[in-house]
Amino acid sequence: MTKPNKKRACRRLMSDKCYKPANCLDGEMEQVTLELDEFEAMRLVDYEDLSQIQASKEMKISRGTVQRLLLSARHKIVDAVLENKSIIISNEIKNIQLRGENKMDKRAKEVIRIAMPTTEGVTVDEHFGHCKTFAIYDMDGTTVVDQKSIVPPAHAPGVLPKFLGEQDVDVIITGGMGQMAIRLFKEQDIDVILGASGNIEDTLKEYVGGDLVSKGTPCDHHHE
Repeated sequence: MTKPNKKRACRRLMSDKCYKPANCLDGEMEQVTLELDEFEAMRLVDYEDLSQIQASKEMKISRGTVQRLLLSARHKIVDAVLENKSIIISNEIKNIQLRGENKMDKRAKEVIRIAMPTTEGVTVDEHFGHCKTFAIYDMDGTTVVDQKSIVPPAHAPGVLPKFLGEQDVDVIITGGMGQMAIRLFKEQDIDVILGASGNIEDTLKEYVGGDLVSKGTPCDHHHE
């Protein structure tokens, strides 16, 4: 019986990426495809400067698997450069656990601010756009250093990402939102975690413990 591949924890790109040699016409080019987990391994090790052991913990896979992903990805890139091939970075999430929808920067903060939409103050709302309040938690590692609720302004397109950006929020955890809303939160440098539900405090513990991953796909409508 074939053992199923373990899901790799990765961050999704906003879309597929394509890079082409400047001196080749589209019809003349072969292409190589980097899978999302190959790109994530390179991002963590070559861009974020993590060790392979640290990257394996981030991706929830073995160090050996990280090494294989790095070797495969680097080989594809060198092959593309030498042979004038285009490079496609796939955004396919098969066998992927999503850690977030954006937040690719290198910034590290001792205290991060997390927002969760809620109506009654106990559970995470499925849609963030019409919540009555946002539960706000300032976290230093796994420790809550401050907690409060804030009332959002009247609902209107684009208002909530800007409002939460002004509140210095780093992460929003919610049930669902559309791709446009995800883009607007990215512009405010706010990470997006989708698919959350249930008790707010339980959800918070899952997130700071590294067990909460972004689930599903963006909705086909905006909620914003």
